[in-house]
Amino acid sequence: MKKFNKSNDLLQLLKPIAMLFLFFTLYFNVNAQVESENSIKEPLKLSSTGSFNPGVIIGSNVTLSDVSKNDNCTITYEWQSATDEFFTQNLTSKLAETKDYNPGTINTTIYIRRVVYVKCKSGMESKSSTGGIKFTIN
Repeated sequence: MKKFNKSNDLLQLLKPIAMLFLFFTLYFNVNAQVESENSIKEPLKLSSTGSFNPGVIIGSNVTLSDVSKNDNCTITYEWQSATDEFFTQNLTSKLAETKDYNPGTINTTIYIRRVVYVKCKSGMESKSSTGGIKFTIN
């Protein structure tokens, strides 16, 4: 007859539960993101010898994965500009919070990018930035 060992039996009972918890934690943290890629399309005009309006920058349609939809996640867009390609110099956030963006008249060389934020009820958050488009005043 097997001798009852309270701590060992409890550990054996909790091990599969802990593994299941770890699996779901990793699954939701990895997959609670967007299903489609965050990208932007350059307008036709990227440079000029003086001030110019490049037109609308078209952003891709970003959709949530099925897991994110079930977690009541939301997508937020944010357009940013900076004077350097790494977005560390003179960063301006929240130029707009729309899928597409019209920067209007550009008077100085700048970079513009879109950031997509996903926030879920479970607390899961993710962020995806596009590369910057350079608008040049020669």
